[in-house]
Amino acid sequence: MKAHYTISFLISFFLLSCSEKTTNHSEKETHDGMENMVMLTKEEIVKANIQVDTVRVKNISEQSTLTGIVSVNENQVTVITSRVKGRLDRVYVRNAGEYISNGKPLYDIYSEELLANENDYLLALEQLKNVKSQKETAKQLADAARIKLLQWSITEEQIQELEKSGKPSSTLSFFSNANGYITELFVREGEYVDIGTSIAKIADLSFVWIEAQIYSDEIKFLKQNPKLAVEFDMYPNKLFSGEIVFDNPALEINQKVNLVRVKVENKENKLKPGMMAYIYLKRNEKKALVIPKSALLVEKMISVWVQTSEGMFEPRMVTTGIENKTEVAILSGLKEGDLVVTSGAFLLKSEQTVEQGSNSMGGMNM
Repeated sequence: MKAHYTISFLISFFLLSCSEKTTNHSEKETHDGMENMVMLTKEEIVKANIQVDTVRVKNISEQSTLTGIVSVNENQVTVITSRVKGRLDRVYVRNAGEYISNGKPLYDIYSEELLANENDYLLALEQLKNVKSQKETAKQLADAARIKLLQWSITEEQIQELEKSGKPSSTLSFFSNANGYITELFVREGEYVDIGTSIAKIADLSFVWIEAQIYSDEIKFLKQNPKLAVEFDMYPNKLFSGEIVFDNPALEINQKVNLVRVKVENKENKLKPGMMAYIYLKRNEKKALVIPKSALLVEKMISVWVQTSEGMFEPRMVTTGIENKTEVAILSGLKEGDLVVTSGAFLLKSEQTVEQGSNSMGGMNM
């Protein structure tokens, strides 16, 4: 207890030393009914960094925080596979993480089978042009050869170029059929591939998943359809909206946790797999008198300091309700429009303790 008053005295001494007053306590004498008040000059308020905020009626909700990791939305993943057998002459992407647009070349391939099909089509076109009888049969053969090329995923533009040049190409380009980032590249230039060989995995990150774990005793909160807000380490103080898309009904083995997956829109492609995220679950929203949590002094009783007039401050005991990370609801002790001290309340308490002794909370307004 002796150490407590020594600290309080030092803090009080700091406040008093900032003043140019000629006396210590004569200017802080109070009238009857004001024994708990503390009066400070403007200079003392500035030096002690006393800050106030207004008690407001607003919506407040309880909040739980889950820690998660950004991952790929598996519903928006495309795996590109080889449509023909051959040798990869060129691969246009080098590493995972590169972005590719729909319709951009992904790889060039040399395929003897494809080369033979191109020759068959050119021969069919030549026969169609020169034949004088059985025109219909020749046309059917040419159409069949053309359809076969299309089945290899050769584009209309490539077929038209083949018709125009009249010469088969030794290699043909194959294109991406999706927008996104290369998350896995399965092949390298010069490799031989078969039909169905995986070339690359492309992830569309316009929506990402946040995968987090929730304790079993918190699962009930998910049933309340809580409002979700997501914050990322890379972008502090910027909140994203989210939607629960998966709630694993089975507990993880040997752990009392559940897997929760939240979908978040990634409009500017700023969110990347592996980022740390915080999911805020807001529930039990209600209107109440609300103050910042920084205003609370939690001792044997919970109290706040209120600015009653310019330079005048008094303590109030309060009853608190629901709270979240930054705010708390007040059930009694304050009214709308009161000015509560959010910075410097401890210094006011210390000043009052030095002036009035250990019974400084006696007679506090309730």
